Amino acid sequence: MKILFIIFFTLLNGQDKKIKFDPNNLVDPDPRWPIISSPLDGENFMTNKSSIDSTQIIIEGFRVQILATKQLAKAEKLQKDLSSILNQKIYIVFEAPNYKVRVGNFIDRNKAENFRKNIVKEGYQSSWIIRTRIEPQIQ
Repeated sequence: MKILFIIFFTLLNGQDKKIKFDPNNLVDPDPRWPIISSPLDGENFMTNKSSIDSTQIIIEGFRVQILATKQLAKAEKLQKDLSSILNQKIYIVFEAPNYKVRVGNFIDRNKAENFRKNIVKEGYQSSWIIRTRIEPQIQ
C-alpha cells in the first residue's frame, strides 16, 4: 500500500512542474565530420603517375577451381606445386570456412574448358569451372 501511495504522490508532484522549451534558443554543436583523403587530391597526382595502377580492370569471367579445403597449408602447398607446372596465375580465395585454389583469368568459357581438360590430364580430376570476377590480361 505504501508503494502505491509513493507512486501516486510522485506522479502528482511531477506534473506540477512545467518546463518551457524554446527551440529557437537551442544551440547544437557542429557535427565533427571525418576527414576524407584521397590519393587523387593534391599536386602529386599529376607529377607521380606511376603510383596509381590505372591498368587493373576487373570483369566477369571464368576460373578453374581445383581444390576447396579448410586447411590453408594444404591450399598453399597446392599453389606452390601448380606454379611449377602451369603458366597461369593461381589464386587462393577464402570463402568461409574454405580456402579455394583457383587458376586462370578466362574471358571465354571454352578456353576455361580446354584448360580444365589439360589440368585433368595432370591428375586433378575433381576440378571444375566457376564464374567469377577476373583480371583480364591487357595487351
